[in-house]
Amino acid sequence: MSALTKNQFVPRIGATKTARMPLCLTAIVTGLLLSIMPLLTGCGGGGGSEGAPSITTTSTPTGSTATLSWNPVNDASLTEYHLHYGTQTQNYPLLASSASPTVTVTNLDNTRYYFAVTAYNGAESGFSNEVCFDFQSNSSC
Repeated sequence: MSALTKNQFVPRIGATKTARMPLCLTAIVTGLLLSIMPLLTGCGGGGGSEGAPSITTTSTPTGSTATLSWNPVNDASLTEYHLHYGTQTQNYPLLASSASPTVTVTNLDNTRYYFAVTAYNGAESGFSNEVCFDFQSNSSC
């Protein structure tokens, strides 16, 4: 094989540069994943929150009110909390938002409601433990 032909088919990268390329690529990918992991998992790294929120309720003939409070999430990127609620367990079609770890929901029907909280920073965390209150019997479920 002539020198010209050999140079056309054999790259001029040394063996050490070729061996380092996968390590460099691995470091770049690892760095990118670590930097975007909070966005992928939501506030506080995914999973559920630390227990159930506490609830204070009032019922009137024209409707009910629920005030829920919980321990704040220690995350500087947190923008708000979402209170999810509905009339079936683990099915929350309704939403109330708050910048503080307290939300009051008004005009609830005198029926059973289930509540769970998430933290939000552009991505949503997992649900807290669920709280249930039956406004018809005025008692916890």
